[in-house]
Amino acid sequence: MGFLDNLMGNAELDTDPSMVEEFLFQDENVIQTYKFYRDSIVLTTHGIYVIDVKGLSGKKIEIKFIPKKSINWISFETAGTMDLDVDIQIGVENNVGFTTEGMPYNAPISIKVKADQVNQAKDVIKLVKKYYLF
Repeated sequence: MGFLDNLMGNAELDTDPSMVEEFLFQDENVIQTYKFYRDSIVLTTHGIYVIDVKGLSGKKIEIKFIPKKSINWISFETAGTMDLDVDIQIGVENNVGFTTEGMPYNAPISIKVKADQVNQAKDVIKLVKKYYLF
């Protein structure tokens, strides 16, 4: 996948989960990995790792782990006429965001996927439901 594909938000399936390997428990297994632009998610048997590459240089990286017990819903929004992205939101507890009025709320994990990658987005939905919600 080229830089332009990444910039456009195309998902890359089966990416290298090496960035989180040092954090995995011995009995924790990788279910699937996805890369969107520079950010990635790694679905494991214990939860979801969100890898957020920050800044223009990409040298600063935040790795956030969401345990499966904190995952409580998932949503899928299709692409529209003006919005060419499919949106996935995974509802989690203790991922605090703030409204414009300064009120805290549980912010979902938001994932944008280009419309022609809708099948991979649907796979994410199925895997989250299978491993974390039921």
